[in-house]
Amino acid sequence: MKMKRLSRYKRAFSAVIASLILMLLAVAAGVVVYGYVMGWIGGATGHDAGQYGELSLDTAYTNTTDSNKTITAYVRNVGAKSVTPNGSYVNDFILTNITSTPADIAPGAVANITISATTPFLTKNTTYQVKIVCTDSTTLTFSVKAK
Repeated sequence: MKMKRLSRYKRAFSAVIASLILMLLAVAAGVVVYGYVMGWIGGATGHDAGQYGELSLDTAYTNTTDSNKTITAYVRNVGAKSVTPNGSYVNDFILTNITSTPADIAPGAVANITISATTPFLTKNTTYQVKIVCTDSTTLTFSVKAK
């Protein structure tokens, strides 16, 4: 008889505790969905409504035989807006003698960029780190070996 009374008073969760647990699960799921959606929307609307410049290197080579030693790079704009190269670094040394044909690189277009060093800067069989900088802070970094 006593066993029946004890089993009658055993219960699992009360309705209040079960409701609280379900509300906590719903709030946690809402926070996860909010974080995902805000990250997705932020990525889609960043950089002037998704428009930015991005450069890709097609090929690069050096000319060490002239008195005016040069690095020539064929660069493609794979971004969504035009970019204008206006500076360069070779092994972290600033070189301002940079020409781009065409001057403004449209999206999808390829440009021939020539970096000139008036001093005997490039030596054969040496690898150089080159960084091209555009007016909108778009950059392209690559390595080229002098031949």
